[in-house]
Amino acid sequence: MPSHRFSPWWPMLVLGVLAVTGLAAQAFDVVDLRVWLEWARSLTVHWWFVAVLLLLQVLFFTFALPGSALLWLVAPLYAPGPATVILTVGGCVGALGAYGFARQLTGAALAQIQGSRGFHLMQREGGFLLQCALRLAPGFPHSVINYTAGTLRLPLAPFLASAVIGFALKSGLYSQTIHAALAADKPADLLNLQTLWPLLAAVTVVLAARAWAGRRRR
Repeated sequence: MPSHRFSPWWPMLVLGVLAVTGLAAQAFDVVDLRVWLEWARSLTVHWWFVAVLLLLQVLFFTFALPGSALLWLVAPLYAPGPATVILTVGGCVGALGAYGFARQLTGAALAQIQGSRGFHLMQREGGFLLQCALRLAPGFPHSVINYTAGTLRLPLAPFLASAVIGFALKSGLYSQTIHAALAADKPADLLNLQTLWPLLAAVTVVLAARAWAGRRRR
């Protein structure tokens, strides 16, 4: 399993960089982003496009690649509701794939998982609430949870339930934030309550989850 070392704030940082870059490009007429966005959205009417997005997520999560990065492809193209469904379904099926794949690992790959902090934490207490907290914590890779759960052969029902909750809540909040940012006609629109509340909600949720998970580590 590849090593993952992400800053807890990388989703917020990426969102900020994308927003500033997009506004600058639009302001200086470097590119008409809305034309490109409308072209990409025209693909969403085809069933095969959704299938491709789901397949990519399943493959990424199954083989411990950064499947969460596909949020930045799905969220701009769909309304928050459909985007959340696509990201949740793809993430959960990918989590099941990783769970099954991890059960077959041996040798160096297995030793790498068993040497991780996430493995030792979930080995001590890998229940439903801890899995939910880890999935909601910023920067904590889903692959660590998926592979550790498969290696430890944790019960499948709590594992899948935590995946549904984690993917649905985080992808829903991030999708709403991205959708609001793209809908802003001018920089001032990014500062209104309708645009900011999903971001504030996301920050609140992930900070609470991170604090709870941190207390469990002690």
